[in-house]
Amino acid sequence: MDNSDDGLLKFELPEIIYGLGSLSQIGQCAKRLGGEKIFLVTDPGVIEHGWVDDSIKSLERESLRHVIYDNVVTNPRCFQVEQGAKLYHQKKCDVIVAVGGGSPMDAAKGIAILVSNHGRIHDYAGCNLITQPVPPLICVPTTAGTGSDVSQFSIISDPRKKIKMTILSRAIMADISLIDPRLLQTKPRELMAATGIDALTHAIEAYVSSLAWPLTDPHAIHAIELVFTHLQKAVDTRDISALEGMAVASLEAGIAFSNAILGAVHALAHPLSGVYDIHHGIANAILLPMVIRKNLPHAPRKFARVANAMGLDIRGKSDAEAGGYVPRMVQELIANLDLPTTLSEIGVKDVDIPAMARDAAQDLCMQTNPHCYGIEEIESMYHEAL
Repeated sequence: MDNSDDGLLKFELPEIIYGLGSLSQIGQCAKRLGGEKIFLVTDPGVIEHGWVDDSIKSLERESLRHVIYDNVVTNPRCFQVEQGAKLYHQKKCDVIVAVGGGSPMDAAKGIAILVSNHGRIHDYAGCNLITQPVPPLICVPTTAGTGSDVSQFSIISDPRKKIKMTILSRAIMADISLIDPRLLQTKPRELMAATGIDALTHAIEAYVSSLAWPLTDPHAIHAIELVFTHLQKAVDTRDISALEGMAVASLEAGIAFSNAILGAVHALAHPLSGVYDIHHGIANAILLPMVIRKNLPHAPRKFARVANAMGLDIRGKSDAEAGGYVPRMVQELIANLDLPTTLSEIGVKDVDIPAMARDAAQDLCMQTNPHCYGIEEIESMYHEAL
């Protein structure tokens, strides 16, 4: 990974605008980036809840024209990215705005890549393969979990090959992340729960990553604290203070993992979504406790600190003993959120495990896990999660 070359470390993040009602700033932000005709990437659900209408009003107040592209689904497809880039050129747009969850934001990043770098999105799967600057990009998250608005990642699916491609590059980090916790109010319970566990996974994996360092650790630990304080209440009540807490949790977890990268949970989750097209947060929720148990011996002191962030009094406990509470506490939270706990519940078949294990072993995220698991170990992990 490039932020550890020659022992050097770096820390990247976009401009961040946070607060209730901040959605109204989209127009000003786009204009500041030189926009005249805005390419607005979203999905039908976000449009239905009225957030795109509010965004358009803000753009129109600044006399900005716009084009809406909403052909985006969960686990955005390579052909949708290519269609979006073609439309961007046809309509002569100049700034990209993504309003939505991880899927519209990842799709917007993919579109931005192809607008200026051309070719197919497959050409950019991997680390730092983007050579030409992309158009200005603003991300407005409507979920609290993905962290795509502050990350250097884009995850794009190829449904024909049944794979998810991981693209990692500073070039696709948003210029501006605009975070309005009000937008979380319209998400259904399961989606809010799943994206919340995604944020928790980001924070834990970033904290125990081999690339973690003193600038990423505080964000990761605080995100864990916030998830355990606010997620259940946010899911159950939509209390605005809980939604604000989860918005900050997602933000800080995103900052942490964008700079420290991730681990085995994500490496195993990506093939699951590629083959079965399941929601990424659901895949993480099923895998997280099991992977933590496997990782415990490789980072005991770190997991003891994670347990403390989750609310456990670790005084008088050894690192191994304290860390041992982490998978149990995570399992309890997931059970209380009514999320699936086994792969068989979501239709995963053991016949697909060997191919998924091969893909997981090659995933970028495996490189920064506290221990790099081989194909046979990964197969065993999938079987354990069944």
